[in-house]
Amino acid sequence: MHEIIHKYKWLIFDADNTLFDYDTAEKLALLKTLDDFEINYDTDSIIDTYHIINHKLWMQLETGEVKSQAEIKYKRTQQLFDVLNVKRDTDKFANDYLVNLSQNDQLLNNAFKIIQTLNDSHQMIIMTNGMTMVQKPRFNNSPIRKYFQHIVISEEIKHSKPSPKIYDHAFELMNQPKKNEVLMIGDNLGSDIQGGINYGIDTVWYNPKNLNKNHAATYELNDLLHFIKKARS
Repeated sequence: MHEIIHKYKWLIFDADNTLFDYDTAEKLALLKTLDDFEINYDTDSIIDTYHIINHKLWMQLETGEVKSQAEIKYKRTQQLFDVLNVKRDTDKFANDYLVNLSQNDQLLNNAFKIIQTLNDSHQMIIMTNGMTMVQKPRFNNSPIRKYFQHIVISEEIKHSKPSPKIYDHAFELMNQPKKNEVLMIGDNLGSDIQGGINYGIDTVWYNPKNLNKNHAATYELNDLLHFIKKARS
């Protein structure tokens, strides 16, 4: 893969759980918000509970069943309150959680090294379905921000992956490169991989957990270091 990648001029990276450690950010932000609101919870199960709620709603956004990120923000909070059997100010909790989330910009292992190295040979862009008030502070505070020519945040342009319209926007920013010169890298088979396939560009499914799933990605990697060095034999 370290040799193949040189055929591409532009690399489009997903952000969360591709470069940024969203699972850690989510956990720290959620626990702080729950504590701030003096809500009791089961430490062993709360993160999985919230993750299931949140993941389902984001998948419903991709399919159109959920219409907006604002709807996700409200529904995931209310559904969490229902599970915990508590009543609090839903809007305030939802907003405070996002503020806490925006302050966590942890990178995945080797992400900085990978991006710093690729910067010598490629132009790069981040494309995320995240919320603007969360993603902008996280990106701007990250040491990898300076290596990206553009940041595309779905909430800002009113289109989310896998919609071709968000790819149209990215290609405009990139001055309309040839599609065979662009590679999409992400961990989500729906928004990242299917979105790229539908748009006619090559894709890399980042699969660090070695999940056994059928997919049509051009490539599959469980370690993004393979972009910059030979895999150990």
